[in-house]
Amino acid sequence: MKSRSLTLQLFTFAGTPVQVHWSLLALLAIAIVGAGALGGWREALRQGLWWGLLFGLVLLHELGHLLAARLLRTPVTSLVLWPLGGFITVRLPPGCFSAEFVIALAGPAVNLLIALSLSALGLGGIPRESEAGHWGFWSTLWLLNLLLGGFNLLPIFPMDGGRILRSLLAMRLGEGRGTHLALRMGQAGAISISGLAIWQFMNRDPGGLMTMIVGMWLFGHALQQARQFSRQERLRRISVAPYPQPLRIAVNDRVALPAARRLLAHSGQPLLPVESAGQWTEGLFPDPKGFRRRMLRVVDGEASIASAQFCFAQGEEPGLLVIRNGRPMGWLAREQIEALVRKDM
Repeated sequence: MKSRSLTLQLFTFAGTPVQVHWSLLALLAIAIVGAGALGGWREALRQGLWWGLLFGLVLLHELGHLLAARLLRTPVTSLVLWPLGGFITVRLPPGCFSAEFVIALAGPAVNLLIALSLSALGLGGIPRESEAGHWGFWSTLWLLNLLLGGFNLLPIFPMDGGRILRSLLAMRLGEGRGTHLALRMGQAGAISISGLAIWQFMNRDPGGLMTMIVGMWLFGHALQQARQFSRQERLRRISVAPYPQPLRIAVNDRVALPAARRLLAHSGQPLLPVESAGQWTEGLFPDPKGFRRRMLRVVDGEASIASAQFCFAQGEEPGLLVIRNGRPMGWLAREQIEALVRKDM
C-alpha cells in the first residue's frame, strides 16, 4: 500500500486509484480486537469476515459508479472507502444531469442486481420462522445487498438517491430550482430519519443511536451542500473579465522560437500565447533554465468565476488563458481564483 494524505492506496482500477481512509482501518481493527477480547478468536474471525463482506459489497457499489462514469467518458480521479461507505470523485461538467443520473444510479443498481440474482437462484431471502436459527451466508449476502441498494436510493444528499432526484428535477425545472428543491427534500428526509431514531428511543431500541447518528450526519451534509450550491450560484454571477493580467503580445507558430523568446523576455508578461491553426493551444513560459512550451487551458472572457474554478479543477495548470473575440486578452492565475473563492466563503 502507498500512503497518500489520510488514505492508503489499495490498487488501481480502470486507471483510477482505489483507496481506503485510515479511519476505516482503525474502526475495523477496533471491532475485530474487541470481538476477540469478548468472544475469543472465533468471534474475531467472524467479525472480520462480516466486515470484509460488507465493505467488499460497498467496493462493488462504488465500482459500479466508476464504470458508468468511464462508459460516459467522465474522468474519475479517485475511489475512497471510509467508515460510512465509499465515494468517487468525478469531474462532471456543469449541466450534465443525464450523466449524473446514470452514474448515481449505477451503484445501487449493482447491489440490487446481485440481490435479484440471488433471489432468482433461490439462494436469497429471509428464512421462514422455523429456519430463523439457520441464517446462512447467501441470505446474509442477499440482505446486505438489498439494504445497501435501498439505503443509497434515499432521496437525501449525499446519497445516490439525492443525486438522482437532483438530476431529474434539474432536467425538468432547471439547475437552480431543481437543485434547491432536491436539497430541501433531502433535509426533510434527514429530519425524518432523526424522527425515526426518537421513536426507537421511546421503544427502548438500542439501534436508535445509530439511526440518530446517520440522520444528523445526513442533515449536516445536506446543509453543507446547500451552502456550496449558494456559493456556486454567486460565483456564476461574477465574470472573469475584470481579473486577468493583460496580455499585449501574442504570436503564431510561424514565428521563430528565438524571436518569440526575445519578445517574451522584453514583454514582462507571464507567458507568450502561441496561435496554431487558429487555436490558442500553447504558450511560451519563462523557466529557471530558460523558456519552455506548455499546453494552455482556455476560458472565454464572458465566462464566470465558477466556470474558471471548474477549469482549474480539471488539472494542475498555473492559470487560464482568457480569450475575447478570438484573441487573448489576459492571463488568469490559479491563485487569483482561489483568493476570490476564499473571499466568497
